[in-house]
Amino acid sequence: MAAGRASGRAIRATVRGAVTGVGFRDATVARAHELGVLGWVRHAEDDREAIAVHAEGAPDAVGALEAFLREGPDDARVEDTEITTAKVEGHEQFAIRGVRAGAFAVRERDDGAFELRLEVDGAERAWRVPKQPSMRPADKRMAFGGAPAAGPPEGAVWDEGSYEQGGRVPWPEALDRGHAVFVLHGDRLRGGFALQRTRGTQWLLIKRRDAHAA
Repeated sequence: MAAGRASGRAIRATVRGAVTGVGFRDATVARAHELGVLGWVRHAEDDREAIAVHAEGAPDAVGALEAFLREGPDDARVEDTEITTAKVEGHEQFAIRGVRAGAFAVRERDDGAFELRLEVDGAERAWRVPKQPSMRPADKRMAFGGAPAAGPPEGAVWDEGSYEQGGRVPWPEALDRGHAVFVLHGDRLRGGFALQRTRGTQWLLIKRRDAHAA
């Protein structure tokens, strides 16, 4: 995997045609790694039959990936490729987005606090959140912990579901660095969130501004 902060040129691409179910995303990741290009590939959010890509890096390398997107892997049939200039965002990986990373759960404890648990690399990490998590970006919630969960969860399930990894830095490195972006698919909590460590074991749980925000 390429590492380091990207510079140079960036593009956003939408690829349409027979491009899903044929290994397009995996092939794009492999080609990006060969070229040292950073960013992501995913099913387009507004059209699950299309592929969306953000790519950034050296201009020649991004141009080579752009040429790949116009052709696609052997089993694909590209009918249209829409490419626009984008802002370099500073990604440190090229990865598939929109893929389930694990389970999450929020429990309401008997003392009135809440506990957020995320499944990370097959184990749970836990944060104690004194106030109910919010769907409002302005409501930054204190959270304490972030270490592997100690013992079984306590309290009634308040929300649960799956989550996707997000952000520019690969997991679990993003958590180890203290700034992790992820997308929750629960009944109460949906869309992008971030955990930002402020010091020690103290974090902020923040709802990101997106279509799900209150």
